[in-house]
Amino acid sequence: MSPVKEGPGIEVRANLLANKALAAQLRVLHAFVPLEGWLVGPCAEQSSLFATSGRFEILSSTDLASLFQGNWIPDPLNDGFFYRHVVEHEKQRLALDSTSGRGAAYLIRADLQAPDSESRGSAIGLAYDWPFSIARRTQEVRSCLTALALTLALHAELGLAERLMLELQRDAFLDPLTGTLNRAGWINRLAHIDAMTGNDGTDAAIFMLDLDYLKTVNDTQGHSAGDELIRLTAQTISAVLRNNDAVGRLGGDEFGIVAQYATPAGAAALMQRLKESFMKVGINISLGMALRSEAGSLKKTMHMADERMYEEKRTKTAPRRVTLTSQPTRVASYAAARSST
Repeated sequence: MSPVKEGPGIEVRANLLANKALAAQLRVLHAFVPLEGWLVGPCAEQSSLFATSGRFEILSSTDLASLFQGNWIPDPLNDGFFYRHVVEHEKQRLALDSTSGRGAAYLIRADLQAPDSESRGSAIGLAYDWPFSIARRTQEVRSCLTALALTLALHAELGLAERLMLELQRDAFLDPLTGTLNRAGWINRLAHIDAMTGNDGTDAAIFMLDLDYLKTVNDTQGHSAGDELIRLTAQTISAVLRNNDAVGRLGGDEFGIVAQYATPAGAAALMQRLKESFMKVGINISLGMALRSEAGSLKKTMHMADERMYEEKRTKTAPRRVTLTSQPTRVASYAAARSST
């Protein structure tokens, strides 16, 4: 179950803008060092961020990535540049004519160093003869390579920023004690289900669950024991849910469960599984369930399930003492000692 639904974010947009910027910078580099083609890509494996010109434009991302491999030889005349011959299968993919009489084709590589000295990727050129203009235009070429490195560095920072944003979003929607949805995440989840299934004729079920006697546990054995009980409750609920169901901790000892695409029979079966699972771990709960088809909206369904849960709770008598025990499996359970007659 994924408690937070993640969209495409800014990654696609960042890739598009980076490709456009890299392509423009390659055109400037080509003006100083005109070759059969230029290619630039990051050093990260499995990356699809490539900018190409000339011969390289006909290659797939997989073929482009393979060009960065091979035995590169340092260029003794131009510091920071490397070269290697184009092998036969690369000639075929690049549609190079070996009978053209233009001599051996080879690749020229320059690693892209950002001002922080971290390698950000490489630029690769395709040539039939050595471009002496590199030595003559060293300053201009270095400026182009620095611009390429900075673009790749910016793209990497955007990716990091998106990952941090998603982590913050998850944290904002998750309960730190149990890892389930918090109230904000729960409300967001219900809104998502309403938007997805509001008019398609499918039903949904909401279960409201409340721990019995948590206050007694906190008062007699401390809040750490109560926290352990709450965590076990969340684990017990999650273990019986489907992938598209969700659970949220809505208050101290109150949990909400929403079952998307539920039928009356399926909701009744889930309610029975919940009761049986809590009986196995010895946790006393009060549980209420309602279907959206009964109430008309998920908000009203939640209210109806809450009322049914409290109806069940009102029939119970508070115990004199609740005892928590630790099992060999490190699963905590508690047994409620009912009031003696």
